[in-house]
Amino acid sequence: MEGIDIHMALREAGVLIGARLGKAQEVGGVLFLRFFAPRGALALDPLGKGIHLTELRPPAPLRPPAFAAAVRKHLRGQRLLSLEQAGFDRLVRLRFPGGEILADFRPRKGNLLLLQGGRVVAATGKEEIAPADWGMADPLQGAGPGVRRALAARLGRSPTQEELLSFLGELLSCDPRGYLYRTEGGPVASFYPRDDLGEPRETFPHFHQALDRVLEENLFLGEARAYMAAIREAIRRKRRALERIRGERERAASWRELKEKADLILTRLDQIPRGKERVLVPGYDGRPVELTLDPALSPLEYAQGLYRRARKLRRALEELPKRERRLREEIAELEDLLRELQHRPYLAPYLEGELFRLGVSSPRQERAVDRERPRPREFVVEGFRILVGRSARENESLVRKAHPRDLWFHARGVPGAHVIVKCAGRPVPLEVMREAARLAAWHSRARHDTKVAVSYTEVRHLHKPRGAPPGAFVLREEEVMVVRPEGEDGRDT
Repeated sequence: MEGIDIHMALREAGVLIGARLGKAQEVGGVLFLRFFAPRGALALDPLGKGIHLTELRPPAPLRPPAFAAAVRKHLRGQRLLSLEQAGFDRLVRLRFPGGEILADFRPRKGNLLLLQGGRVVAATGKEEIAPADWGMADPLQGAGPGVRRALAARLGRSPTQEELLSFLGELLSCDPRGYLYRTEGGPVASFYPRDDLGEPRETFPHFHQALDRVLEENLFLGEARAYMAAIREAIRRKRRALERIRGERERAASWRELKEKADLILTRLDQIPRGKERVLVPGYDGRPVELTLDPALSPLEYAQGLYRRARKLRRALEELPKRERRLREEIAELEDLLRELQHRPYLAPYLEGELFRLGVSSPRQERAVDRERPRPREFVVEGFRILVGRSARENESLVRKAHPRDLWFHARGVPGAHVIVKCAGRPVPLEVMREAARLAAWHSRARHDTKVAVSYTEVRHLHKPRGAPPGAFVLREEEVMVVRPEGEDGRDT
């Protein structure tokens, strides 16, 4: 993010000033600060060099890294007093009564520092702070190469200093929206239209929503890349299998020759002595035909063996088109999943079941402690606990530990989270059910659709097929609710 991007992101994040810090979590090098009264969250990304409001809830490690642990220890429960930027520079200060967090995005590798009384208590990088002018407010300081390229693309030439200042004033006076672009270097979020990047792939009402999409893809990019490599390998295997089918079809087509040879042997059985390897017999047209035989078998046994081989090859020839069609369908599905992961890496944790079904080995290497202690998201709505799985294995554990009369929700026909409303047969208000359905839609491939169909039923109506992958269940009964996907908005306990 450039200085002016940070300025606009902080403008949106200002709604959290006065909120109390509830949790500090570090995932993939990104610090998530979760607040209450009012609820909301901030993402501080030293590697991506950005800060913004966030609705993301990636699975956090069971033990927080050192910096997140230090923030919890010194600042938990304290109010956020201010969010300050050093002019338009890439340096941000979050002030609390008991200390402050500095987000320094100026170095090649960004840095987060926790200070108390001006002393560095903890840092994600070097415990050094370069000088900064907190009073300077020159917009030109926040104009990085992205702003200059955007203006140059609009003008068709390099802008003058006066034109750049005028453009910056225009940007600062607008309400930030979200624009998501796809570039060779990856996704790019902007709060204004970037003429230099072409048409946006997606637009959002708020800047932080586009920033969330970029951060989400980056957080899950490593896992998604491992899946994509496994998918490409599976596609190669299935294409080789298709090539083998062509050869098998040619071999299987010889079943007629084998049957005709067996027919001729039986027809001329009295003319074929036992123990011969080759014999000449009259064909059906009267011309001599040379037959090869197995001296160890009688002519009758040999003919019967030919019939068996012919029947087997004929069955194979009938099955080959089905195998070929199935392979082509699986390749098409895998290619769709590959494209899906390229654009939506955050779906990686939910695809384990689908990929298992398509013969793709899972690249996920989960620690034993994580397998033993799945940690689903938890919300409380009108006194009802709502649990949301964040991977195929968490989904599996949620269902297995649920009461048979708890309600289960899942976006219909797409990979996503299993959502459980803990009710044990009690009547559940419609609004609680809608909230669970919205969470199921949000944590699914259909997250960015306008409307999503969500299946729901009691847990007792779910069946686990023998040999099915983690998180894969079959519904014996279901009802469907159509909702608009919505983010979590800090509704967790």
